[in-house]
Amino acid sequence: MVLVTGGTGFIGSHLVERLLASGRKVRVLALKKPWAPIELENQKIIEGKGAEIVYGDLRDYESLIPAVRGVDVVFHLGAVSRPMRIPARLYYEINRDGTQNILEAAHQASVKKFIYISTVSVLGVSPDGHPLSEEEYQPEVSHYALSKKEGENLALRYFWQHKLPVVVVRPCLIYGPRCLVRLIMFHYVKRGLFPLFNGGQARMEFCYVKNLVEAMLLAEQNDQVLGEVFNVTDGQSYPIKKVLDTIARELGVRPPFLRIPVWLGKAAGLGMEAVSKIAGVYPPFSRTAADWMSKSQSVYDCSKAKKLLGYNPTISLSEGIKETIAWYRRKGLL
Repeated sequence: MVLVTGGTGFIGSHLVERLLASGRKVRVLALKKPWAPIELENQKIIEGKGAEIVYGDLRDYESLIPAVRGVDVVFHLGAVSRPMRIPARLYYEINRDGTQNILEAAHQASVKKFIYISTVSVLGVSPDGHPLSEEEYQPEVSHYALSKKEGENLALRYFWQHKLPVVVVRPCLIYGPRCLVRLIMFHYVKRGLFPLFNGGQARMEFCYVKNLVEAMLLAEQNDQVLGEVFNVTDGQSYPIKKVLDTIARELGVRPPFLRIPVWLGKAAGLGMEAVSKIAGVYPPFSRTAADWMSKSQSVYDCSKAKKLLGYNPTISLSEGIKETIAWYRRKGLL
């Protein structure tokens, strides 16, 4: 039996489908009141395909005991999965303390493998454009990244101190069907409003969700990598312009052409941050976004996963974007 926390989310639902398709028995830990309506839709999909749904909350240890009962493998994806306009304490209550709870429950249940899904954000951003390896930590101040790093530390501590078989997987920027967070990017490309800074030559990571799922399964299946940490990308970084041009081609629209000075982008980001703060929402564009769109900051080395896991992404950028657009269109979102 496999337990997937966060199994009704974007990445988790794809993992659950893949596990079920391979004949595995899957239990999903879900919130009775999910954070987003899409999670209810995802739950119906995976439940219809045979997943067992149990309700609980990572912040409630007692609710996790029945979830781990009889489980051999835990994929821990449950988290505040990105920066959002929420109280800072929630990042730590869920990403750190919730991870402590599920680790302890898994330890007490003698789980045979625990795959902790972290994020490359724990590394910070590259100071000079070179892809960061697993140990090249840069200064990081966001509550999201810090809380996920504390979750990582706990997972590895359980490996060393309690012999819980742990592997840590750090995804980069993930996209694909059911991902509503990236939808705004596709919308702006479709409308011809996505800006290019420095000609769009800055490099970024953009990993298709099914490629990530394969890496996660490889991490689970390999008993020689316990206690290891793996950055997972599409196997390469992409110039932002290539990503945008591919989206535009699959949409059948003109490639992005708006060339804007970086200083103007940062000024616009500052304005959006101010307005969003007043409105109480997370800004759709910020000074940080202007930085990563103009510099090769968000780039990460995936060679360790290729070497030790045999990770070899098989779904190309164009194929992944085509499948994503098809899903958006089926849902009437694009």
